[in-house]
Amino acid sequence: MRSYLAVTASSPGSRLPEVVLEAAAAAAADSIPVPPEHLEFARWISADGSVALLSWSNEPRHELLPRPLIERGGRVLGYCGYLGEPAEDERKLLDCDRLGDAAESLGGCFSVFRADEREVQAATSIARVCPVYHAEAGGVFVAGSRALLVHLVARAAVTNRVRPPVDLDTMALQPMVRHGFFTNDETPFAGVRALPAASTITVRPGGRPDIVTAPLPEVLPAPTGARAARERVGRLAEALIKAAAPLARHGEPVNLALSGGRDSRVMASILRAAKVPMTATTHGFADDPDVILATEIARRLGIEHKVARTATAENQASVDVAHPFLRAYDIIRTCEGMTSAYERVNNWAPYDLTPKTSGSGGETLRGGFLYDQKDTSPAGLRKRVESIFKSGSAFLTPEANARAAELHGEWAERAENDGAGVLDLLYLFYRSGRWIVGSHTATLMNGPFYHPFFDNRVVREALALPAAWRADEEVVFRLIETLAPEIARVPPEGKRWRFEADSPRRLLEWPAWRRRAAVLPVGRTSGFNWRKSYDENFLAILRDQVLNAPPELFDIVDERKAKEHFATVPKGWANQIWHIYTLAVLLSGEWREARPDLPDVTIPIP
Repeated sequence: MRSYLAVTASSPGSRLPEVVLEAAAAAAADSIPVPPEHLEFARWISADGSVALLSWSNEPRHELLPRPLIERGGRVLGYCGYLGEPAEDERKLLDCDRLGDAAESLGGCFSVFRADEREVQAATSIARVCPVYHAEAGGVFVAGSRALLVHLVARAAVTNRVRPPVDLDTMALQPMVRHGFFTNDETPFAGVRALPAASTITVRPGGRPDIVTAPLPEVLPAPTGARAARERVGRLAEALIKAAAPLARHGEPVNLALSGGRDSRVMASILRAAKVPMTATTHGFADDPDVILATEIARRLGIEHKVARTATAENQASVDVAHPFLRAYDIIRTCEGMTSAYERVNNWAPYDLTPKTSGSGGETLRGGFLYDQKDTSPAGLRKRVESIFKSGSAFLTPEANARAAELHGEWAERAENDGAGVLDLLYLFYRSGRWIVGSHTATLMNGPFYHPFFDNRVVREALALPAAWRADEEVVFRLIETLAPEIARVPPEGKRWRFEADSPRRLLEWPAWRRRAAVLPVGRTSGFNWRKSYDENFLAILRDQVLNAPPELFDIVDERKAKEHFATVPKGWANQIWHIYTLAVLLSGEWREARPDLPDVTIPIP
C-alpha cells in the first residue's frame, strides 16, 4: 500500500509552514491503517520550499512493485494501485504536460500524484477506486490518497497544531444512513472532497485549483445481430485479457476469490483465457449456493479450490462473530468513515507478495445499477435514480433530506432523457468509485491486489456498449462462452441469466436452458445472514451505542424513528441498523483511541 500527500503554498514564493510538514508525519500514523513501524517514508520538496510530495509505503522492495517516488527531469511521480505497462506508463506520466492527457489512455487501476518546482497535479482513473482527496485551508492546498490525512494536514495549517482535532461535516454523512457509502464527492471531514472520476487537479503556488474531467466514451448503438454482438464482445474480451497481464507477471498462481455469482466466474474465464495460473478460495456454509457452484466451476476448470466454511459453535446452532464495536472500529479506521460496518474489510497483516483478485467491479459489465432494475420504463428509471439519493428518508431529519434533494436535482434532469445511462454512471461514480474504495485499500495494504474489471481501458470499452444491452447479461454470458466455454453451462446463482429468464435464445437450446436453471438456497444455513438475522442480545449492544451517541447524530438521523427502529429486531430496513450504528461510533471519536479488547458475540442460527 502506497499513500501520498501533495502540498503547495497558496502564496507565490512562500515556504510551506513547518507545522504542516510535522503534522503530515503525525497524521500518517493516524490515517494510514498500517502499523507505523511498517511504513517507509519518503519526501520531495521543491528548492524554494513551496511544493512537497510525500509518500508512505509498507511494500517491500521488489521488481514488480514501483518505487514510492520516481524522479526524472525535475519532476517526481507517485501512484497508488498499478499501471498496465509500468515502465512505459511511468515515462508517459512524467513527460506529459497534464497528467490527465496521459492517464486517460493507460491501462491499470490507479491514481497519480506528480510535483515539480512550480506545481502539483493529481489524477484519477475512470473507475477511481484509487481515490484522490483535496482541501484548501490556512494558506495551503493539500491533495492525497487518504481523506483523513488530507484533513489533518489542512487543519494543522489552520490551527497551527501538529495534532489538530478532527472536524466532521455531520450533514455530509446523510448518504451513509441511506446506503452505507457516499453517493456524492463529499467526505466525513469538513472541507475535504473526492476528486471526480477521470479528472486531473492542478495547483500552482498562488493559484487556484483547476479541475479538468476527461469526456466519457461515446456510447455506440446495440448490435443488431449475433455476428455484430460477437465482434463487440470480442473487443471487450481483448481489453480484459490485456488487463490480466499484470497478474501474469508474478509467475505464480493468482488467488481468486471465487463465488457462485456472475462476476467471479467471468474473472475465472478471463484468467483462463489470459493463461494466468490460478487457485480459488470460497467462503460460506457447506449448503450455500456460492460454495456448491464455485466447487463445480473449479472442478471444470481443473484448478485447486479451497473452501473456508463459516465457523459455527459446536452444536451447529449458532455462529460466533466479532463484537460489533470492533467491526465498526476497524472499518472506520480503514475506510475513513465512508463505509458501513455492515461490510467487512481485511485488517492489516504482514505483506504477502501472492497476487490476488476477485469479481469486484463486474457490475459495470452488467449495466451498473440496471443489473437488478426490474422496471425499465422511463418512470421506473427515474424512480430508481431518486431512490439512490433519497432512499430511507424516514430515518433522516428534514435538513438531511434537503441536502439529499439538492444532490438528486443534479442528476434528475439528466435522467429525464437517459435514465438507463444515468443509472450506469451513478453505479460507476459512486457505488464503485466510493463504496469499493475502502475494501480496495484494505486489500492493497496486505499484498498486490488486481482489479481487471476496474481497469481504465476495460471500463472505457464497457461504457461504449449500451447500458441496457449490458444489463440483460448477454455480454457477460458471451464473455464466458468466448473465454472459458467449459463453465458456460454452470447454472447461475439465485436467478437465471436475464436475457433468457423466460426461455432460451434458440429452440435448440431448450435442453441446455433447462440444465442452467438457477441454484437457490435450500439448506438451513444456505440463506443465513447473521448481519440481518440476530437476537435481542445482539441488538441491545447496537442500541446502547446509538442511544449514547453524541447529539450530532440526531442532526441527521430522526431520533424518534431511530429509537423505534432499534426497539426490536427489525423485519425490514435491516441495513440501516448497521449504518446508524457506524455513524454513532464515528461521531463518538472512539475510533481514534486504542482498539479495545472485546469478546466475540454468539448469534443463534434460526
